[in-house]
Amino acid sequence: MPIRVLIVDDHALLREGLRQVLQLEPDIEVVGEAGSGGEAVRRAAQLRPDLVVMDINLPDMSGIEATRQIRSAAPSTQVLVLTIHDQEEYLLEAIAAGASGFVLKDVEPRALVEAVRLCCRGEGYVHPTLSARVLQLGTRRRERWTPLGGGIPEPLTRREFEVLQLVAEGVSNREIGQRLFISEKTVKNHITSIFRKLGVSDRTQAVIHAIREGWVKV
Repeated sequence: MPIRVLIVDDHALLREGLRQVLQLEPDIEVVGEAGSGGEAVRRAAQLRPDLVVMDINLPDMSGIEATRQIRSAAPSTQVLVLTIHDQEEYLLEAIAAGASGFVLKDVEPRALVEAVRLCCRGEGYVHPTLSARVLQLGTRRRERWTPLGGGIPEPLTRREFEVLQLVAEGVSNREIGQRLFISEKTVKNHITSIFRKLGVSDRTQAVIHAIREGWVKV
């Protein structure tokens, strides 16, 4: 089954360009377009796409609010934000609203297609120039790692959550082991378990997951 995509942007020319890029791929089908946030929410409810490519600047509501509404109504629909904004606050707000990916409009067509596929597989994607900022988040907001309910977030163990906190700070496996008084091999085993439980494949995606779950306050 092809990946069913809804394109949301208030510029018809850009929507057409995105359609042409995506429809070149045999595993992607553009099922609809929308030019505003309200229309995006309605079209997403009607079409139930696998993924929405969402602009942030829309005439009636922000793409971030539209993302929040779409994800609330249809959790299985992923959202890939495509925007000119490279400020950290937009990235964090989009992730907190439920977006699975965040790319800038200068992205290469090949990278955009890969982002669509990764988001639909549940792996997520962040534009390369912004990935480092996601990892830096853990260092700057270390004291704000607060799991919902005050306990250890399921399905992680207490030790895995401690490792995840240090991963988000950009700490190496060796240093994590030194801080927690465990071997580097044990650290690697914990990280493998964290990635498996969270359904992610790298450190950036793990931090994104933590933001989306409310473990890091944004």
